[in-house]
Parts: sequence; structure tokens; C-alpha cells
Amino acid sequence: MSSTAPQDFGQPFVLEDYIPIQQPVTTTSPALCAVCHKPASHQRCSKCKSINYCSNTCQTTDWPAHKILCAPFLRSHVTRPGPTFRRALLFPEHNAKPKFIWLEYGTNDGRPLDMPAYFPSTPPQEIKTIAFHNRFLPYWIQVSYDSNASSRVLQDNAGLQDVRGGVVVLAYDLDVGLSGPALDVGPGVLGPVREYFALRRGYRGPVFVEQPQERYEEGVWREFMKGGG
Repeated sequence: MSSTAPQDFGQPFVLEDYIPIQQPVTTTSPALCAVCHKPASHQRCSKCKSINYCSNTCQTTDWPAHKILCAPFLRSHVTRPGPTFRRALLFPEHNAKPKFIWLEYGTNDGRPLDMPAYFPSTPPQEIKTIAFHNRFLPYWIQVSYDSNASSRVLQDNAGLQDVRGGVVVLAYDLDVGLSGPALDVGPGVLGPVREYFALRRGYRGPVFVEQPQERYEEGVWREFMKGGG
């Protein structure tokens, strides 16, 4: 299915601004199961060794999705073009299977130099990004997509719900952010990205993400719930 309508996923609200929650994981937190998020320090994929599980049941449940990226992840270790490149995840417009790509970065900047190459029919100013923090991953996820402000014909993305055109997924350090190159994306990002867009498909209200920071006072939270400015 295709459409010429613009698409804008906006920016999600930061959950900690409104209510107290348990802080998300960090790079020093114990490993969590990719399916149920319970502690999972002793079992991981025996092939790529990049994703953890708490049980055989959870690993079996995740295998149909994980197998898409497991072997490609292993192969990517020997295909890095150079030290200034970082691994990203591409959801092609016409292919249901995402694939790893390499993006090049400048010395002190978190914006990839060659992102437009993956949006060949998109004016550069129409490549938009959204960022969110899944509490079970110790990094930010940034998604680049075609906003289609000029009303070109875009096909539905074959691998993501409620998205048209291609999508590129990056990961950034929680502290460094865009002041430095992205992190290498691994197989563990696939589930959270699919879940995020599945949520956007079925729910049109406010979308929240988590980020460790000071939250707003109760009065501001009440005004938000009432629709106050």
C-alpha cells in the first residue's frame, strides 16, 4: 500500500517528567532476558553471544525474530569499513527483513555523514528523527525516517507497522549523546523498535519514554492530565 500523505512521529514525552519510576538499566546493570526482562546472566545466544535469556522457553520464543540478525551480526564483525564507522540497522522499504549497515561519522559529532545515501529519493530536510529510551537497554535508540513533507508516493515499510518508506535505527550513549559517534547497534534493538512502532499503530494518545532526570512537581503532572498548558 502506498500514500502521498506526510508522516510525523513527533517526539515522545519523557516519563520521568511526570511520575516516579524505577530507573532504567545502565551499562553496569546485570544482563536481562530479551523477552521477559528478568535477570539472565547465565544464558545467551550460543552463536552471536550478544543477547541474553532467562530460560530455554524465552530463547525459543525469541528465535524467529532473533535469527534474522544473528548470523549477519557475526559477519559484521569483519566488515567494518574503518574506525569511524558504526553499525546501524536498516529497515528497507520493500524487504521485511532488516539488515545491518555501516554509517560513517566525523571526529566529534554524532550525526552520520552518509545517512542521505539510505534515503535516495528523500530531500535531506525531510529526513526526520525520533529518539526513545527503552528501560531495558542501556542506550538511547534513534530512528530516522522519511517525513514526506513534499507529498511523494511512499510504500508501506515491509518490516515495520504503520511506517512508510525506509527506516534507519541508531544507538547512542546515554551521557555522550550526539556529541560523539553512535554506538554499534546489535540484535537486541530489533524487539524494542518493533514494539515501539506497534504501539504507535494501535495507540494515538501521548507516548512516553524513560530517561534518568529530575521529574516535574505534582502540580505540573495534574495540569498535564487535565490538558493544561
